[in-house]
Amino acid sequence: MASSSPLYRLSVACSCALLSALLLAAPAIAVEATPPELYGELTDEQREEADQFALNVAIGTVFHEAGHMLVSELSLPVLGREEDAVDGLAMLLLLEADDEDLNVAVEDWANIWFLSADPDAKPEDMPSWDSHGLDEQRAYATICWMLGKNEKRFKEFADSVEFPDYRAEECPGEYQTLAASWGAVLKPHEAGKGDQTKFTITYDETKDPKLAYFREMIRNAGLMEMVAEVFSGSYKLKDGIKLTASECGEANAFWDGEAREMTLCYEDMLNSADLDAQWYIDNPDEE
Repeated sequence: MASSSPLYRLSVACSCALLSALLLAAPAIAVEATPPELYGELTDEQREEADQFALNVAIGTVFHEAGHMLVSELSLPVLGREEDAVDGLAMLLLLEADDEDLNVAVEDWANIWFLSADPDAKPEDMPSWDSHGLDEQRAYATICWMLGKNEKRFKEFADSVEFPDYRAEECPGEYQTLAASWGAVLKPHEAGKGDQTKFTITYDETKDPKLAYFREMIRNAGLMEMVAEVFSGSYKLKDGIKLTASECGEANAFWDGEAREMTLCYEDMLNSADLDAQWYIDNPDEE
């Protein structure tokens, strides 16, 4: 992808913001904040890795929701399911940064879908009607984009989940199509020189000590500020878009086009951390 591409510029901005604010920042925990209960069964190193896993998944999540934001705000055409399309855009932006920390974030985005999939689910219990792909489908789609971008870097990860070789052969072409398609759709909406978008950023208070743990983590890391930095000045977005982290009553994240608001739920981060912690508990012999 040429260095003049807005996708490339977005990715570079993402990489710089993460390196300076997210991945190098130790979360400062407020007095009332309490780590997840499962952390009591983990080593210090495992707790740190579960924190990083939750943060990495949140990175993928806010980029996914930013994809919905672009579709909504720019009235972009989408052929197929929008959920699949913005999954592709989110991973494209992170992979094009060519940054090792972001590569790990993409791996964790794939891993969260393996962890959240129910291995004992019966076919009739699977939400085949949902607007999202099934969890394992999202995981394998992500791995294909990873291989399409850099097979050498991601082959070990793909082999660890027994990604089929015949399918891997198709991934470079699919990734090229993904990049070219999004580049063509977004090009007419590139921001002019000096254009900037003003976002409204809010980290809502919560009285839940466990949720406060993740509120403080992303507030001190500047997760929503990173989103604003990445997308301001890249495309023709009107001022006033709200970037909100909040307690929602469920593990979720969403874009509200009418309110022009992206919301990341603290419960979603707790869920990611719990899933990772449970994996460590269930696999004591694994590093």
